[in-house]
Amino acid sequence: MAKNITGNNQYLKEFNQAVVLDLIRQHKRLSRKELSVLTGLSPTACGSITRTLIKDGFLYETGQGESTGGRKPVMLELKPGSYYAVGFDIGMNELKMVIADITSEILVQRELKYSQGISTEKVIDIIQEEFFKTIETEKLSHEKFLGCGLSIPGILDRETNKIIMAPNLSWSEVNLGSRIREVLDMPIYIENEAMCSAICEHWIGECSNISNFVCINVESGIGAGIFIKESIYRGHSGSAGEIGHLIVNENGRLCGCGSKGCLETYASTRYMLTEISEKIKSGYSSDKIVQSMGTLTWDMIVNAAFKGDELCVKVLERGAVFLGFAVAYLINTLNPEAIVLGKSFTSYAPLVMDLLTKTVKERALAYPASRVKILTSNFGMSSSALGAAMIPIRKVFGK
Repeated sequence: MAKNITGNNQYLKEFNQAVVLDLIRQHKRLSRKELSVLTGLSPTACGSITRTLIKDGFLYETGQGESTGGRKPVMLELKPGSYYAVGFDIGMNELKMVIADITSEILVQRELKYSQGISTEKVIDIIQEEFFKTIETEKLSHEKFLGCGLSIPGILDRETNKIIMAPNLSWSEVNLGSRIREVLDMPIYIENEAMCSAICEHWIGECSNISNFVCINVESGIGAGIFIKESIYRGHSGSAGEIGHLIVNENGRLCGCGSKGCLETYASTRYMLTEISEKIKSGYSSDKIVQSMGTLTWDMIVNAAFKGDELCVKVLERGAVFLGFAVAYLINTLNPEAIVLGKSFTSYAPLVMDLLTKTVKERALAYPASRVKILTSNFGMSSSALGAAMIPIRKVFGK
């Protein structure tokens, strides 16, 4: 019995600490009296909790607030630079790394290019080398890291954290998390890349005050991260959000999943880039498409589209129409308050946003469509790495 009481007391202590920290995070700065009112805990209990959090380095006193009668209260804030987390977004051609502190300030951002078809062993080597080199350069203490988040473009087994399949990386049945835990010597959290972007939006982005929303990533594949009642929704087996395989054209292109007409085959950067490259090889020419060394890149397509290139505009607009179909499906089925479009979509959003929203209005039920916000992410290609770094940080706040 005593053991259970001890365990319950420890849980309650940690729970109350997380509540206090999260209130200070949300309000930026609070006094002990304000914390007592907001939590319902006694002033003595709040004093004990905040003393521990100051001692452990999570909080610090930042001067006096306004008096409501009597002495001015001492204000408390999260302590910048006290604890850190690192996030890695593993893509087809590059690895993105972010290091943030518990205030969500971004301390380091790095991008490392590599060849398509990278092996898990090579990724582990790059992560290990880049992490330890960076913390030495930046003079960050390894002991102060709360953990590492890994963003993966694929389906995960939530019970084992094994990567079931990541088609764009040609990975299947990979136990990446445990191997990186060994080389970095810290807790590892592995998550789908679209869900990482949704975590980023919920923690520091457009949806910080929104309970029900969907974050759609447009890149070499298309995926969605879903939040319902402020909680991550993964579905029964963890694959919720694979909207890239919604059928938008029944007799359309063959997809890598084996179906025809998937959204991904019309609206992902990989397929749009392939289509334009094939048209150029077949004789299409334009002075607005400036290729370097004969290689066509996504940035070149976007730049040409902004200059009015007919082919590039046509392909981007058609992709936006099909993406609008998917947004309409989500509005009809999930009735979210907001849908955030991110990753590569942000690079060409000004060209197609009006067309996409017009398509949504035509395809979605009028009432839920009139009440949803369709937004563009402010984080672009960095959102998944940022979200991955936020996962260990969120744990401190009980999330």
